[in-house]
Amino acid sequence: MKKFLFILSFPILLISCSQKDEKFCDCLAKSEEFNVLNQAILNGKTDAETVKKAVKLKKEKQKVCLDYVDMNGDQMLARKKECK
Repeated sequence: MKKFLFILSFPILLISCSQKDEKFCDCLAKSEEFNVLNQAILNGKTDAETVKKAVKLKKEKQKVCLDYVDMNGDQMLARKKECK
């Protein structure tokens, strides 16, 4: 019985370890979108619509990325590779 449970749990463990963190990938996408827009603003391409969108994106990014604020650089790079 123990062998059966081990054999049954092994594929589940492999699947759970190999899946990418979708929430982190969403965080990465929001961050990139915000960075592109923010760079345009810093380059002088500013209008009220762009600023509003940047503020909205920043709030969304902060909300989506809240779980990853304390993550170190090595962990982030490892998860970033999984998102590609």
